[in-house]
Amino acid sequence: MDNTTTVRARDITLSGKRMHFRKGGTGPGLLLLHAAWGDAELSWSSVWDELSRSYTVIAPDLPGFGQSSPLLKPALPSFARELKELLDAEQMDRVSVVGNSFGAAVAIQFANDFSSAISRLVLVNGGYMPSIPLPIRTLIGLPIVNQGFRWFIRRLTFSLQTLKRSFADPARLPSGFFKKIQETAFAYSNISFDVVMNMTEPLLKPAVPTLLLWGAQDGLAPLKQARALQKWIPDAKLITISGAGHMPQVEHPQEFVAAIMKMTK
Repeated sequence: MDNTTTVRARDITLSGKRMHFRKGGTGPGLLLLHAAWGDAELSWSSVWDELSRSYTVIAPDLPGFGQSSPLLKPALPSFARELKELLDAEQMDRVSVVGNSFGAAVAIQFANDFSSAISRLVLVNGGYMPSIPLPIRTLIGLPIVNQGFRWFIRRLTFSLQTLKRSFADPARLPSGFFKKIQETAFAYSNISFDVVMNMTEPLLKPAVPTLLLWGAQDGLAPLKQARALQKWIPDAKLITISGAGHMPQVEHPQEFVAAIMKMTK
């Protein structure tokens, strides 16, 4: 592959904080937002070079993930502002946004806050983020209760059992994939937990063209969740990838890239 289609690592300082990201390619802008299981490399390295043949790909480590500095108070609006600052610094005025799992919720927030900067939205096996009522958030905020909830959420979403049922065929995954996720489980589950706890109101329905791109054999976010999202976003189109789970771009990268290109071209 020649250098024009190679996605390269970069760093930038935004509001005094470091953001690590990958960027490369030519063509329309494509912002890739990763899952809470890891950084941009874990979620997107299987497809970003191929996508960069047709797009200017930019794939950041979200704040607190990978090599990016954490936020003092992790929250979806703060993530969206950091991403807008990154796009402005890189002179990317309008992009298609692809978010996987946790990154799908970030993508919806970005679409709500900066609709003029987004041409299309692609939600990959994610998008739902609960808004917890204040009395319950107050209860969960109690130290003993809080630690118990953090342990429960980490076990629910990062355990080996959960990981195995989230993929159609774990044999298709890169070597050491589950081990890498579990090595950062404590830190990354805490960030995603804090984001939920810091939500004061539910996400608004995005008002941009939206594709739901779903691995059909996802045991963590099953197809019924995609159909519920489609009812919430009535104009959204649903495409399923058979034989794939929570990260279809990893299990079936060629089908994933083809679906992205069909939607965003």
